Amino acid sequence: VFVGTEFDSITGRGGEDGTPMRKTPWGEIAFQLGGADAFAELAEHDRREIAPAGDVIRKILPEKTPCLILMDELMNHVSRNRKSGLASQFYDFLQNLSETVRGMKNVVLAVSIPASELEMTAEDQSDYDRFKKMLDRIGKAIFMSVESETAEIIRRRLFEWGGLPDEARKVCAEYADWIIDNRKQLPDWFGADPREAFLATYPFHPSVLSVFERKWQVLPRFQQTRGILRLLALWVSLAYQDGFKGAHRDHLIGLGTAPLDDALFQAAVFEQLGESKLIGAVTTDICGKKNAHALRLDKEAVEAIKKARLHRKVATSIFFESNGGMANAEATVPEIRLAVSGPEQDIANVETVLDNLTSTCYFLSSERNRYRFGIKPNLIKLLADRRANIKDDQIHKRVREQVQKVFGEGNGVERVYFPAKSNAVADRAFLTVAVLDPENS
Repeated sequence: VFVGTEFDSITGRGGEDGTPMRKTPWGEIAFQLGGADAFAELAEHDRREIAPAGDVIRKILPEKTPCLILMDELMNHVSRNRKSGLASQFYDFLQNLSETVRGMKNVVLAVSIPASELEMTAEDQSDYDRFKKMLDRIGKAIFMSVESETAEIIRRRLFEWGGLPDEARKVCAEYADWIIDNRKQLPDWFGADPREAFLATYPFHPSVLSVFERKWQVLPRFQQTRGILRLLALWVSLAYQDGFKGAHRDHLIGLGTAPLDDALFQAAVFEQLGESKLIGAVTTDICGKKNAHALRLDKEAVEAIKKARLHRKVATSIFFESNGGMANAEATVPEIRLAVSGPEQDIANVETVLDNLTSTCYFLSSERNRYRFGIKPNLIKLLADRRANIKDDQIHKRVREQVQKVFGEGNGVERVYFPAKSNAVADRAFLTVAVLDPENS
């Protein structure tokens, strides 16, 4: 195993522990493969920092036993050793090693180069292009984490389970039955047995991981596995704390339960998005402030919706589904139903909640049953801002003027407008209409 961020070519490895000093990647790999004897075959190449050719490389590779060579973080090593000239020799070594390995049946070379180019200098980009073209020509490109593999990688990194407990299998079975019963109202992502999808992603709801694969992977800053791990590690920690405190207990970690009100989690989300312009939409419409619209609507809702925190869950799901970097990222009603509903909830409540959010939120837009959180305020926000600019005394004055205009029509009756006390109306034998102030019920 050679990891570019770990190996230092100035201090090297060994020398003081009874092993030979290695100062180059080829010297280190030779020593790992065959100890001091293998290193001796290219000790002079290591000392003079010259890449060995194929004839020398064959001497350090085993002839019959299986051999796997893993190389990671190449660009870090190349960038640090560019001025010394070792980076060019490293390129030659990798090319010679690749050519040698592809002619052998018992040796596999796996090289990982970064997929993100955001933080590269011009020199890094040039070297990156050289390495990539060489490896593409000689090797075979493989995506290490796709579909269900991503879920398994995440679960192994975040949890130490020997297998799913019986309770987990029971939950997955109930959700799978619910999917089958409501198949026509949900996305057609699942095959004949939805249970497999829930077992693969437990304790996460499948929609949690799929939203990153379907929409977020197109973001320039999004590193598919590492980005998901950072977010989900925080998510799991906060969900565990909520459950421990008895605040909320959900059967699965669903998309709607994302702790957007937590500062660290919120920062991690916006880091992946690449900008924080949506923070206003989150704090105003979803959570983060005590009077956020979704939170207020949950408090005012009927018991079933209030207990499930359905307004917040629906709003949070829309946020994730509609902000993945795609040109027209939107959340459809079937996607929202799948993300927030379940065996113990009435699926029809989702439409009720969507209507409430659409008529209340400032940054939520809807068109043909497709919903999206954006940075532009909608008409509800514009109207609220205009209302906020009008003072109460202006409103009161305008209302009084309109009342007097209506009651002022017609003759033969005396009018007394807005009397504050009874003596404001004259005590005489004449028909008088006393018009009370609109503030009086």
